[in-house]
Amino acid sequence: MISPTTLVIVGALAGAFGLGHLLASTAGDARLAELRGQMSRSQAAQAEHASRRLLDAQTHGDTLTRQLAAATRAASRLRKERDDALQTATTGRVCLDTAALRVLDGAPGLAVALPTATSGTAAADGAVATDTDVARWALGAGDQYEECRRRLDALIDFHPSEAQQ
Repeated sequence: MISPTTLVIVGALAGAFGLGHLLASTAGDARLAELRGQMSRSQAAQAEHASRRLLDAQTHGDTLTRQLAAATRAASRLRKERDDALQTATTGRVCLDTAALRVLDGAPGLAVALPTATSGTAAADGAVATDTDVARWALGAGDQYEECRRRLDALIDFHPSEAQQ
């Protein structure tokens, strides 16, 4: 038979074990709830940061797009002014004949699409480039270069290197 003292000791141990388990479980649950709260706050902060960066990038991109469009409009106005000035500064005399144009046509970065001469000795030879044609081509090449440079500069401004940040 089990003595009453043994039963009291076993009961006290069982109660202490149950109480310890309850306290540890409650502390663990509280710690788990705290960690979950920290994780939620961290994820919310990361989402807010990512959202802010996206908005900043879109705003910056919109600003650069407006600046590029304004620069392109200004370049177009200048191109028209230069083209009008060329009309009075050139004479329309033959500068390159058909053979020279054939050599240039299709060269890297070049496409020769000039009208056939309509009068004078130039018309007898076929396609020619007048001083006006060559000057306009040079202006067009310069405009294309500048447009490319403006676009590349805008891309570089949109994606600054790590050294610039």
